[in-house]
Amino acid sequence: MRVRVRCRSTGSDQDGVMTSRPASERLFSREFAILAVSTSLFFGGMGALNPLLAKFVVDELHGSDAMAGVVVGSFAVSSLVLRSWCGRFGDRRGARPLIIGGCVVGALGMLVFVLASTIPVAIVARLLQGAGQAAVMTGSTVLAIDMAPLSRRGEAASYILVAFHLGLGLGPLLGESVLDRSSWDGVWYTLGALTLAAGAVAMFLPRRPGHPDAAPSPLINRRGVAPGTVVALGMVPFVAFSTFVPLYGREVGLEEIGPVFVVGSLGIALSRVAFGKAPDLYGPIRTCTVAIIVTVIGSVVVSTWSASTGIFVAAAILAGGMAMQTPSLIPVAVHGVPTSERSSAMATFTMFIDLSAALTGPVFGLLAGGVGYQVTFLVGGFFAVAALVVLHVDLAPRWRDASALPPTTLTARPASG
Repeated sequence: MRVRVRCRSTGSDQDGVMTSRPASERLFSREFAILAVSTSLFFGGMGALNPLLAKFVVDELHGSDAMAGVVVGSFAVSSLVLRSWCGRFGDRRGARPLIIGGCVVGALGMLVFVLASTIPVAIVARLLQGAGQAAVMTGSTVLAIDMAPLSRRGEAASYILVAFHLGLGLGPLLGESVLDRSSWDGVWYTLGALTLAAGAVAMFLPRRPGHPDAAPSPLINRRGVAPGTVVALGMVPFVAFSTFVPLYGREVGLEEIGPVFVVGSLGIALSRVAFGKAPDLYGPIRTCTVAIIVTVIGSVVVSTWSASTGIFVAAAILAGGMAMQTPSLIPVAVHGVPTSERSSAMATFTMFIDLSAALTGPVFGLLAGGVGYQVTFLVGGFFAVAALVVLHVDLAPRWRDASALPPTTLTARPASG
């Protein structure tokens, strides 16, 4: 019997679970390193598309800015629909086949782009990539938590997110380099091979049995709705920036956009490493407030500083704000949730991220076509202000009420595995 003690004291894990950890327990292992490498390779392939896809739609498929937004954001639709089902599959069959299968589906999406001569075919390719991303992200996060000591699960998830953003940060350099030296077909074949390589690396992961007899958790968990709404609104400026900065860069004389994405992704990774303990030290509501304010500042910078330097500065500021929004609200999303529903709460929480990514592209594409990119970026900042309102009017009072509960609750469950 494993005994878990719930407590709100500083030093608890993300949902307030206090555990004792022997000094011999380690987080980093060969298995963790394999997982991190596989995750980085896969999202390196996905990230390589960020500076290229809008250009491909406009230049090669002769689509509008709005169509570019639809294609870029469509991957989030399949990711949104499938994320909860991926969680169920991983719980029942294990994370390893989920990761490998996601890499194969993502590679198939890259190959469909070879055939893409119309917008609908490009959307099909992105839907496949969204399905692959949902599987890999769910499997990687679950496996990182599963292999970590109980008291270091939050730390494990943070490092996997760092691997995720390192891939997104370095991928754009590869994508633009291949296009400069080859062709669009060369880009799709290269990135398809990269995502398949991620699956090949994942095959070296040990087989961990799932729980085929476990009761299915709810697909939508109400505990994840309010914090998910805050993150969905708060990330709109960063999504709008990432989607349209390749086209906006042309207006200010910046043709090579890859380095901008490197600044953004590395900024997120470095911020999460540097400020990873902030939610525990200063509280999740206060930390998220600061993060959203920083995001608003980034929106103002990119909308008013019409120069290449302004784009890079805005990328760094937006990355810093984006980095701490999700980690700040994870404790709120899982606080007081039964262990058997924690994955469900997290799946619901992250579904709002997919929803934001799915809607921001097409909606802001229409806006950009009418009022221009700078005004579009500024409007994104107003969505972040709305996130602040929801955070303090709705979520903060709930968090204070939850924190006012008795500080210690003893729960016990049979040790798994």
